[in-house]
Amino acid sequence: MPIPWLAAAKIIPWTEVIAAAPGIARGARDLWKRTKARDEAQAAPDTVIDDPVARLAALERCMADLTQEAEQRSELIAQLAEQNERLVATLDRQKRNTQWALGLAIAALLGLAVVLMTA
Repeated sequence: MPIPWLAAAKIIPWTEVIAAAPGIARGARDLWKRTKARDEAQAAPDTVIDDPVARLAALERCMADLTQEAEQRSELIAQLAEQNERLVATLDRQKRNTQWALGLAIAALLGLAVVLMTA
């Protein structure tokens, strides 16, 4: 089945895929760096904050960081899902075109067989 895959590869909007790839890769890389830095910070021994106000402020900063990271993850997932949706739609269109071409080829073969039998 290399022919349908080759045809599908020709129909895929590679310019859009290539244009979106750096932004998606950059977002994933930044997300990975932040996650790694947070994991390293959590692995370090924590200092005990005795002041309840300072402790609350630290927790609020942590919560804000986690919220921002969750938003960035959801944006990245949305971009990947959108790109995947475009690829699936393109492959579906290619499948329909292939089925249509196969039907035409069968009809042509049947027509040829009829012509050869009557000749």
